[in-house]
Amino acid sequence: MAQPTTGGRDFLLEIGTEELPASACRSVLELLPERAAGLFAAENLELAENSLTVLVSPRRIALLIEGLPQTQAPRETAQRGPAAAAAFDAEGRPTKAAEGFARARGVTVEELEVREENGREHVFAVSRAEGRPTQELLPSLCVRLVREMYFPKNMKWGADLRFSRPVRWLVALYGDQVVPFEAAGLRAGRQSRGHRWLGSEVDIPEPSRYVDTMRGVKVLVDQREREAQIRAGLERLAAAHGLEAVDPTNKLAEVLHLVEWPTVLEGRFGESHLRLPDEVLITAMQSHQRYFPLVSAEGDLDHRFLFVSNGDPDCAETIVAGNERVLEGRIEDAEFSFDKDLATGIEAMAAQLDRVVFHEKVGTMKDKTERLTALVGYLGAAVGLEEEKLERALEAARLSKADQTSVMIREFADLEGNMGETYARLEGLPEEVAVAIREQYLPEQAGGVAPKTVAGALLATAEKVDNVVAAFAVGEPPSGSKDPYGLRRAAMGMVTIAFYHSLVYDVRALVEAAYGRLAEFPGLEPPETVIPAATDFILERLARFLLDNEVSRNAIDAVLPLSSVFQDLRRRAMALDAFRATEAWEDLVTVHTRPSNLARKLESGQEGPVAPDLFEEEAERGLYQAYLRTSSQVAELIDKQDYYDALERLAGLRPAVDRFFDDVLVMAKDEPTRVNRLRLLAAVAELEARVALIDRVQA
Repeated sequence: MAQPTTGGRDFLLEIGTEELPASACRSVLELLPERAAGLFAAENLELAENSLTVLVSPRRIALLIEGLPQTQAPRETAQRGPAAAAAFDAEGRPTKAAEGFARARGVTVEELEVREENGREHVFAVSRAEGRPTQELLPSLCVRLVREMYFPKNMKWGADLRFSRPVRWLVALYGDQVVPFEAAGLRAGRQSRGHRWLGSEVDIPEPSRYVDTMRGVKVLVDQREREAQIRAGLERLAAAHGLEAVDPTNKLAEVLHLVEWPTVLEGRFGESHLRLPDEVLITAMQSHQRYFPLVSAEGDLDHRFLFVSNGDPDCAETIVAGNERVLEGRIEDAEFSFDKDLATGIEAMAAQLDRVVFHEKVGTMKDKTERLTALVGYLGAAVGLEEEKLERALEAARLSKADQTSVMIREFADLEGNMGETYARLEGLPEEVAVAIREQYLPEQAGGVAPKTVAGALLATAEKVDNVVAAFAVGEPPSGSKDPYGLRRAAMGMVTIAFYHSLVYDVRALVEAAYGRLAEFPGLEPPETVIPAATDFILERLARFLLDNEVSRNAIDAVLPLSSVFQDLRRRAMALDAFRATEAWEDLVTVHTRPSNLARKLESGQEGPVAPDLFEEEAERGLYQAYLRTSSQVAELIDKQDYYDALERLAGLRPAVDRFFDDVLVMAKDEPTRVNRLRLLAAVAELEARVALIDRVQA
C-alpha cells in the first residue's frame, strides 16, 4: 500500500557486495553518516536528528533514513547589490545604481528588497523556488552514494566503479516504492540476499521492515545487535566454567565484521600445552585465529577457548573440531620453536645478532645493540642513576635484541620483547633485566602504558632515540602522513617516559650522542642536518603532549627555542600561560615591546656592552640599575626553574622603562650616546628572552 503524500517517508539504500574486510566496514561506519547527511543537506532535504542510521555487515552496506521529507525545502537565493543609500535617493526614488543592478539580475526595481547585513543596509535581488519532489532527487543521490563511497583500499570493478569489493546487488526504497537507478552495471530493486549458506533471496517490503526481514534470512544487519549477541555468548559460555573471556588485542572489533549470523562456540586444546608462556598461547589464539582465551579469576590461562562462527549452528560439532585441529597445529609449531630456543639459550641468541640486518645503512642488530648499550650508559649518567640499577639497565640493553634470532620470533613476530623477557627469566637473570627487555617497546601507542622499571625506561628511551636519529641519518624521516617506522609514536613515547619516570636529560645532547654512535657508517646525512632536525622532531612531540594537556600553542612556541629539556620547557610554557591571565601581563608586554622595537635600530657591528659613563639622564641610570638588579634576580630564578616569579620580576621593569621613554631621547644626534642607549634597550629586551620569546605570544 502506497504511503500518503504528506509527511516524510522512510528511505533505504542497500549495497550488496562480496565479503568486505573489517577495515572497510569500520571505515564506512566512521565516514558514511556524515557524508550521506551532507549530500541530503546539499539538496535541501532536512533530516530529523538521529534519523540517519548506517548498518554494515560483511556482505552489505545499508543506509536507513526515517521520515525523509517528500519535497525539498523551498529555496531562496539573495544576491546583494549596492548599499540602500546609494540605491535610493532622499525621496526614496531608485537611482541608476538600483536600476542597473535590477536589470542585471533580471528583476524589476520594485522587486528589490532592502536587508541589513553586517550592520549596513543593502538592496537584494531575491528569487524563490519551490522544492522538487524527493522521489525525483533520490536516483542521482543513490548513484553518488555508491560511486563516492570511501574505503582505505579501493579496487576498480568494471569500467567506472572503484569499490572495496565487487558490488552484486542494489536495493533502494522510498516508502514502499523502488528508487530507480543504475550503478556498477546493476539496476536497483527491492530484492536482497540473505546469509550466504543459511539464507536466501528476499524482497524488502519497505525500509521500516528491513532489519526484521533480513533477520528472517539469517542476517543481523545491525552491527550493534551482532556485537550484543556475541558478547552475551562469550559471557555465557565462559561463566559456565567459572571463567572469563579476554580479548587483549581487541579481536572482537574485527570479528564483528566477519560474521552475519554469529554463533559463539567453545573449543579446547591439550592441557599439556599450558607449559608454554601465556603470551605464546594467546598470540596463537588471537593473532592467527581470532579466538578468545579463557582465564580464571586468578588470571590463569585455561585450555578452553571461545570463537565466533558464521556457519550453521546445527554443524557446531564439526566446526569446533576443525577449529581445534587448526589451533592444535599452531600450538605444536610454537612448542617446537620454544623448546629449540630454550636449548640454544639467550646468550647464544645474542651472539648471532650480527646475522640480522637492522638497516642496510646503519648495520646489524648487533650494531644496534651496541648503540643501545652506549645510550643507556649515557642516559644513566645524565639522570644520576645509582650504579646497581644502571648495571641492570646495561645488562637488559646487551640482551635486548637476542630474541630477534629466536625460532619463536620467526613464527610469532608479535612476541618480540615478550620472548626475550621469558628466556631471560627462565635463565635466572634478575627480574628487572627480564622485564626491561619486554618494556623496551613501550609505550606501544600515544597515551599507552610506559615502562614500569627504570631499566625499561632507559632502554625504551634509547631504543626510540636510536630509531629516530637513524632514520634521519639515512634520509628517511617521516613525510606528511607517511611514517613507516612509527617515529612520531617513538618520539611521543620518549616524552611519556620522561614525565612518568621524571627523567631529566637534554634532548639535543642525547640526539648528538645517538648520532655519534652512527658516525662509523659511511654515506649518512651530515650531523649539522640530522641533529637539529631530529631534535626539533622530538620536541614537536612534546608540543603535542602539552597541547593535549591544555597548554596554549602560543606559550609552547614562545619557549620551544630556549631549551631542549622536556620538564624545563613544560615549566616555562605553563608559567607563561598562568602569567598571561594576570594584570601584570600588560606590563610584561610593554617591557618587551618598547625596548625591542628600538633595539632593532642597532646596526651590525654596533653591538656591545653598555657604558654607564655615557649616561646623561637620570632615567638612563635608573633603567640600567633596574636592569642589573632584575638580571641578577632572573638568573637565580631561572636556576630554580621558577619561571612565573621570573616573569613577575621582568614585568616589574615597566616603571623604569616608561620613565626612560618619557625622559630620554633615544635617537640622540651624538652617535656614542645613541648607540649606548640602544645597547641598553637591547640588553633589557634580551633579558626577557631568557625566559620566553614574548613576541611569539603576542603573534
